[in-house]
Amino acid sequence: MNVRSVVMFLLLEGIAIFGVSLSAPAQVAAPPARESAASKEAARGEAAAPSRFSKIQHVIWIMQENHSFDNYFGTYPGADGPPPTTCLPTKPGSKRCVAPFHMPKGAPACDLMHYWEVAHAGYNNGAMDGFVWAEGTPYTMGYYDQRDIPNYWQYARHYTLADRFFSSLNGPSGPNHVYTVAAQSGGLTVNAFTLEQVEDVLDDPDGFSFASMVNLFQKTNVSWKYYLETQPLPPGQKKIGINLYYPNPKEYSIWNPLPGFKAVRDNPEAMKHLVDLQDFYRDLREGTLPDVTWIVPMLRDSEHPPQPPAEGMWYVTSLVNAVMESPSWKNSVIFLTWDDYGGFYDHVEPPTVDAFGYGPRVPAVIISPYAKPGYISHYPYDFTSVLKFIEERWNLSHLTARDDRANDLSDVFNFDQSPNPPHVIPIPGHLDKTTIEPFCEYKSTVPLPFPVQPSKIGLPVPH
Repeated sequence: MNVRSVVMFLLLEGIAIFGVSLSAPAQVAAPPARESAASKEAARGEAAAPSRFSKIQHVIWIMQENHSFDNYFGTYPGADGPPPTTCLPTKPGSKRCVAPFHMPKGAPACDLMHYWEVAHAGYNNGAMDGFVWAEGTPYTMGYYDQRDIPNYWQYARHYTLADRFFSSLNGPSGPNHVYTVAAQSGGLTVNAFTLEQVEDVLDDPDGFSFASMVNLFQKTNVSWKYYLETQPLPPGQKKIGINLYYPNPKEYSIWNPLPGFKAVRDNPEAMKHLVDLQDFYRDLREGTLPDVTWIVPMLRDSEHPPQPPAEGMWYVTSLVNAVMESPSWKNSVIFLTWDDYGGFYDHVEPPTVDAFGYGPRVPAVIISPYAKPGYISHYPYDFTSVLKFIEERWNLSHLTARDDRANDLSDVFNFDQSPNPPHVIPIPGHLDKTTIEPFCEYKSTVPLPFPVQPSKIGLPVPH
């Protein structure tokens, strides 16, 4: 596919006037004060963290790709799934409709579109009934359940599921990944696949020139790393320019946005924190896991259609098992989320908090000794809620109005409960690893108003 571009010429300070405050989450009981004065934070001379979050010393954010909440957990008992009468029209005004159905094995064979324009067509002014004709395929109504993704359902049963967790922007992967590190996308609403495209679309020679979480970490002693799964380029094969098949932690991609920030890529010390995923396993073994970590897959393990969800599930399971089998488990939280809805139907209208979002709900599972077991949280969250949790845990300032007003996920924790034991899921001895090619996507049934493309066109790629 070609890069779709729409540039929102809005000043970030101006955006704030369109924001609406979210209701504050219920506060959990404060845990007892730490007995030891020689805690890691005190040893580094940090300001004391709010007592309600002080038992968490490691935030591990695993980001997967392109599934809506209804697509993965719409049939989960007790969660807010589609009403039984749900049936979406095949065309605007048509009496023919498609009801939700269990996804057939091997489907979908292509990617579902989730550009800004397609996402808003599916949203249809809040009616949430335009997905079938906007996506151009009934597969938007397909869903998976415990037969397909049993490990994810097990995590939800043992820990906490959030059924009001929204993507930050009503559009594709790239801008949403920027939200995960900066609480904004700088007005970017499209996938800019190269740094040159970022500069072109935003009309900014610096690329992303606004602040990110790295700026906050550099002002404190909060340690961090951005882990990226990689694989070697086969001999004789040319590297694909989008950096998703054979990614490099030091190179910008739509799933690895930090090198797009001038303040990061021009800072050798900051760039040292962008590392290969193998470092994650080593850090767990050696007891050097940072305070805050992001973990992003390569395409093969991303669950991005048409990649099989099960392959990504086992990749995530290996990550979770590694945490649970390490000393770090006792004071960690794993936030497992997906970056956007991926073109799949979700029936809940996203709240309008500003000109860019929210977007449709995405799955979110919170795994921790202190996550409420078997609990479903109904508070509204988005990716900036994870940033809000990090900011409150380490007494950091906020970046934008988004993270300032976000709910902080305190509802999912009970720090007075007996800690949950680790739930290690055995991994089969042999798992197939395949990257499905060539890439294809379904096309909208009706014409949509795609805008002019940026001057530097990208390759046909996943998004």
